[in-house]
Amino acid sequence: MDISLFRARFTRLNKRLRQEAQNHPETWSQMLVMSAIDQMDGMATPSKIAEAENIRSSNLAALLKDLEARDLITRTGDTEDRRRTWIGLSSQGRSVLQASRQRRDEWLSDAIDTCLTASERKQLEAAGLLMDKLSSYDRSEER
Repeated sequence: MDISLFRARFTRLNKRLRQEAQNHPETWSQMLVMSAIDQMDGMATPSKIAEAENIRSSNLAALLKDLEARDLITRTGDTEDRRRTWIGLSSQGRSVLQASRQRRDEWLSDAIDTCLTASERKQLEAAGLLMDKLSSYDRSEER
């Protein structure tokens, strides 16, 4: 397998999906942060978000400030540990995130239906399972 060619193809598809996501005023970084908050399901803190998305705390602080100013996220102080702040999506933030996901899903669905045969769609579904395996690989666990 030509790994460089595979990576380039995968990167082109990812870039195309990002282009579809940017058909709205939110930046890609903001959408990544909002998605991380959503995936943490009520357990998001700035440090957990920074770690999950590999974002510097200073950059994350600016992103969170902007998201909060636009009423896309909420901040709630921890009642037991005043140093901890819980980050959640506001109802507006959930709507914005869902709309972005829906646009990307619609584009990908249209592309699959238009460009691929039934046999190729089955191959792509199987490849999705392989991509799950690849995305969970952690080189540090081998050592």
